[in-house]
Amino acid sequence: MSRRFSDVGSVSVELAILMPMLLALVVLVIAGGRIVTADLAVEHAATAAARAASLARTPAAAHSNAISAGTRALAERNLTCAGLQVTADTGGFGRPGALGIVTVTLRCSVSLADLTGIPGLPASIPLRAVFTSPVDPYRSRS
Repeated sequence: MSRRFSDVGSVSVELAILMPMLLALVVLVIAGGRIVTADLAVEHAATAAARAASLARTPAAAHSNAISAGTRALAERNLTCAGLQVTADTGGFGRPGALGIVTVTLRCSVSLADLTGIPGLPASIPLRAVFTSPVDPYRSRS
């Protein structure tokens, strides 16, 4: 008679081998979702900042409006950015008779520091969004 080997405990061993890989996959999905959500929020903030800057009367006011609108849009989306930079290019702002444009560039870094345990996952991801808006030709210039 031959003796049969039992499969008792094999599921526990398989689960112990697969669990770290499943947890790593879950962390990567969470990180990807956080990056995509943050990227959309930064795009929205750049759009809002450019629109607010294009409605200003002076280049200095345009820059100030861009910063406040970009910061407010990120706060509305509950996104905290490290090193937030909002720059407004108002080079074509005040040319009479020509259609002017304002280009806003928004940069920030989204933290992934709380998603530890995955080798190669950076502590933060830098994001950048650029949006151009035409200057309102009917705005008051005085």
